[in-house]
Amino acid sequence: MHITLIASPGAQYQVAHQLALAAGFEALGFDVTMTHGQVSRTQHVACWGWRIGQKLRAAGHDVLVVERGYLGDRFAWSSLAWNGLNGRGEFAAAPVDGGERFREHFTMQPWKDGGEYVLLLGQVPGDASLQGRDLMPWYEQTAERAAAAYGLPVRFRPHPQTERKGIKQQLRNAVNSRCTLEEDLAGAAAAITFNSNSAVDAVLAGVPAVTMDQGAMAWDVTGHKVGELLKPERERWAAELAWKQWTLSEIESGAALKGLVGYE
Repeated sequence: MHITLIASPGAQYQVAHQLALAAGFEALGFDVTMTHGQVSRTQHVACWGWRIGQKLRAAGHDVLVVERGYLGDRFAWSSLAWNGLNGRGEFAAAPVDGGERFREHFTMQPWKDGGEYVLLLGQVPGDASLQGRDLMPWYEQTAERAAAAYGLPVRFRPHPQTERKGIKQQLRNAVNSRCTLEEDLAGAAAAITFNSNSAVDAVLAGVPAVTMDQGAMAWDVTGHKVGELLKPERERWAAELAWKQWTLSEIESGAALKGLVGYE
């Protein structure tokens, strides 16, 4: 099998992942080509991020997408999936390990009862996961519906990058938070988001969550209607999620790639 790696524009972490991918594929005996320009007729390509990946997929390639992880320090872990972003990607099958990998690196709190407010989790405007949607009308409608459904005030948490980008987001029916995500989750009775990975944080913190899009990585353990307070079994989901992200050394050794390319 041959794979073409799409060279990153220069961000240090992207370059590091590109080099790790090259080493990992070569360790498995694959032919690797690296390009900054046009992709040849090769079927399989790998790149950082779905913005580039989506264009390559539309051109008919099978695309291995590298992105941030979902659990723990997302800068220390990277996800690997074919032909899609987050929940729309095709991940390697998770080994049945009884949750050992998850417990080795991560923790999960018991489901909590009660709380002072509903936490509405914002996302970065223009993020690839939103597929072109403007969420501001949805935020406004959801805040109003949540206040009525749960009988609690709504706290809106704009994504930290919005302020850094100079984007102001203030809802009519919610108070903006300037706390950390951990602090916001500590007082929340429920958390609602369109498809943010922060729903993973909410579920792990024991906060019942609602997601509205199947691209959400917490889709399987959340409600999908405002007003729900679901508390499903999470252990299997958490165990499998731990195998959807990898360290740089696991990518470099090829260990992270074996299940993605049918290597025995």
